[in-house]
Amino acid sequence: MVTTFFQTEWKLHGQEASAYSQCAWEEVEPGHYEYPFALKFPNVNYPPSMEEPAGFGVRYIWTAIADGPALQSGIKSREYITPYRPIIVSSPDKEWVYKTTLIKDKKQPLAEVQAKLDKQTYCPDELFRMQLNMTVLHSDAKITSVAYKFRKHHEGKMLVQQGTAFKESIRTIHQESVNLPTGPSSNAGNGTQLSQNIQFDVPTRLVSPSFISRHTRVYYDLYFQVTVEQGHIFKSAHVSEFSIPLSIANLPNDQLLRIRDITSIQHYRESLECPLFFDADLDEPPAPQGLPSELIGPLTAALMQTPNNGNGNSEEQPPSYFSLPELPPQFEVRKERKEKTVFMSRQARGAHGAELGEATIIPGLFDEEW
Repeated sequence: MVTTFFQTEWKLHGQEASAYSQCAWEEVEPGHYEYPFALKFPNVNYPPSMEEPAGFGVRYIWTAIADGPALQSGIKSREYITPYRPIIVSSPDKEWVYKTTLIKDKKQPLAEVQAKLDKQTYCPDELFRMQLNMTVLHSDAKITSVAYKFRKHHEGKMLVQQGTAFKESIRTIHQESVNLPTGPSSNAGNGTQLSQNIQFDVPTRLVSPSFISRHTRVYYDLYFQVTVEQGHIFKSAHVSEFSIPLSIANLPNDQLLRIRDITSIQHYRESLECPLFFDADLDEPPAPQGLPSELIGPLTAALMQTPNNGNGNSEEQPPSYFSLPELPPQFEVRKERKEKTVFMSRQARGAHGAELGEATIIPGLFDEEW
């Protein structure tokens, strides 16, 4: 299934086709030509570009088309994909504490974990900082290693005939090990307690805002692997795992006022506005401001005048709207975007022709959206 969120086009050279006239054409001699243009997105957050998991990609594609003469098919360029990132503002800075208990063999508590984070939301190129505190619950146990990974999750699901097709991919963006203290202090040295600061710079590469679209979800976590060694003479090692959920934005909260009209941004499910092409010489696309003054008079006269049949008798006939002057393009009503869904009879290929592989089918679960 392929869904087109929007499709907008603009003629860069040649005459615009009309509904009542054939269109002339011009011969273009071999050579180098440049046709500048500009495009503006409306205040709408569309889903972010993504290629994972396979089969659930979101792409923003440019193509150039040269029409052939006399309605013959023309030449189409290859597809150029542009990354798109919606503007998501981070929440105000607020500390929060994550707590969990590490369990051995699904029944025996092994250690208490408390993680204190200085924020709820982070942006790329910001410093991530947290205080990790761990306490072992057994006297014969000690912490021997702690490693963590900053991970990005892509999930996709779609309603199919048998149930819901589900696919997930996990990408490790940053990973590191915690340096455990080895000094002679009573608790820190023997591994029964751990109090350590963890910090790293959130990368800009591969980090896009947390986002939920119709069939996809992007979210992040900090995944920990803790090795606890237990026993005096006969020692055994147990590896426990836990993950701290993280939220990612791409605009810090204190920069909220730097972007004009950001508070008017809408979700793509709530708005039907479409990206708009316009002249590259302009800084902004011309905004529709109603009818120009030179058209108000003829329009009013056409609506108010009662036609006469030449015998002095008035006939109740509608006025001729086709005689009105043509509106300039900038005053035309902007087209609303229309989503189009195409169901394919064969399996689509992923990026660069890669095979998509099989999705996990959850039978009996008929849920196609998050």
